[in-house]
Amino acid sequence: MKTEKRYLVPGDYMADPAVHVFDGKLYIYPSHDWESGIAENDNGDHFNMKDYHVYSMDDVMNGEIKDHGVVLSTEDIPWAGRQLWDCDVVCKDGKYYMYFPLKDQNDIFRIGVAVSDKPYGPFIPEANPMKGSYSIDPAVWNDGDGNYYMYFGVVPVFLLFLPFRLITGMSLTTYHATQVFVAFFICGVFANFYMMSKRFFKKITLGMYLMLASAFSIMSIWYSVDAPALYCTAITGALCMEIWSLFFFMRAVWVEQEEKKSIRLAFFGSLFGALAFGCRPPVALANLFVIPMLVVYLKKHKFTKKLFGELVVAAMPYVVIGILLMCYNYARFESPFEFGQAYQLTAADQSSYGSIASYFSQTKMIAVANAVLYNFVNYNPICEAFPYVIFNGILLNFPILWFAVIGLSPEGVLKRMKEQQMRAFIVMLFVIPLVIAVMDALWSPFMTERYRMDQYWIMGVLCFLVIGFYHDNLSETAGRKFSCFISLWAFITIGKSILLYLVQNDGNVTYTYPEVVEQIKMILRLGIGAG
Repeated sequence: MKTEKRYLVPGDYMADPAVHVFDGKLYIYPSHDWESGIAENDNGDHFNMKDYHVYSMDDVMNGEIKDHGVVLSTEDIPWAGRQLWDCDVVCKDGKYYMYFPLKDQNDIFRIGVAVSDKPYGPFIPEANPMKGSYSIDPAVWNDGDGNYYMYFGVVPVFLLFLPFRLITGMSLTTYHATQVFVAFFICGVFANFYMMSKRFFKKITLGMYLMLASAFSIMSIWYSVDAPALYCTAITGALCMEIWSLFFFMRAVWVEQEEKKSIRLAFFGSLFGALAFGCRPPVALANLFVIPMLVVYLKKHKFTKKLFGELVVAAMPYVVIGILLMCYNYARFESPFEFGQAYQLTAADQSSYGSIASYFSQTKMIAVANAVLYNFVNYNPICEAFPYVIFNGILLNFPILWFAVIGLSPEGVLKRMKEQQMRAFIVMLFVIPLVIAVMDALWSPFMTERYRMDQYWIMGVLCFLVIGFYHDNLSETAGRKFSCFISLWAFITIGKSILLYLVQNDGNVTYTYPEVVEQIKMILRLGIGAG
């Protein structure tokens, strides 16, 4: 039933609502932001959410909304630091339990519990947060048989959290979930680069392979290791799916000779590629690399009805998982193509982000162009204090990536790519980071370092391929010199990743424990100047 949109609480900053029906009445539990006077930054220091209100309505569509006032405040919580984010409430045995995320006195997000006899509060907090709960934005579900589950996001639940719970009987933290995805992603990078080296590059050395695989792995995921909270769980989940999708597709097209085996490999490539959309859609746009791969495959095989049927089977995971995701999106957001972005109101009002028409306004296109340039070539001056670096654009954070362009200059490199039927694929790898950057700019009010993880990995794959073809085009003597040169740049890339890891940001280790930075500085200086 469609009605005219209206703001329920137009005079205040209410966001992230959890909505429940208790005793025939609708109750709304939003987060509540206050003006802080702090400039907006990536750490979210400008958020000043210090209490919760509860609202209720009898007539859902047209009724007046009642404010039951403040039902829980940071002043009431013994372990409170700051920032009460998105909460949820569940009823059990006549008691109402509010699960809320809050930074503790060490500025680390924990999840607490508050209890009330009424759905509209007031809620009395427990003395301590839930053990092992390091996350935000909980959702709680009653499965109908007396068990209650807390979820931090639907896709991570189905991929890791729920299986872990069923197997072990324990809860998996988002920190550990991120670490699992990171581990499998790193394995995927090494597996892909090894396969590429064996298939395309006759001259690449073991040392060069190991240095580049290590550098591009660390470059791609250092941020998620530094701040492995819920957002990074989704991003690393998508990176993990895409790197293995690439592995299976490349084996199907360029390695496997038997048609039946290549179709099976392509099926797994489709499966992992489709799952990436359920983790983070911008990362899943890397599935565009399937287009040139399909063209190459069709050139190698005679197109018949049988082959057409096999290709349909191989693509079936895209269809099935796509339908399931669109059904979920429609049930939750009334649009099969809405993943919830337009409903995020905490950092900025993004309700217009779901409007296609808004994408083509002059103001929006200029903003997107500036955001894309910022994403790739933004420059910040070197800092005077250790670790001396700050977040720049992708190509300035990791200059080794420039070689993806520089390495194409010799004529023999392009010729080798053509011989291996790789030119269209390489071109697509140039296009994909741009497409992802545009989508990130369209869907986000501002670009952060976290979003660059969407592109680091695919640009690393591109750079490795160009380096490999360039190296094979050199003479033996020049190849040895180049191998040393590019290995040195790989080492610099690893070092730069470590320095970026130490930048205080997003509630990471050095943000929480700033003394760690000074300790590491002393270690690197071998204690010189200490005391």
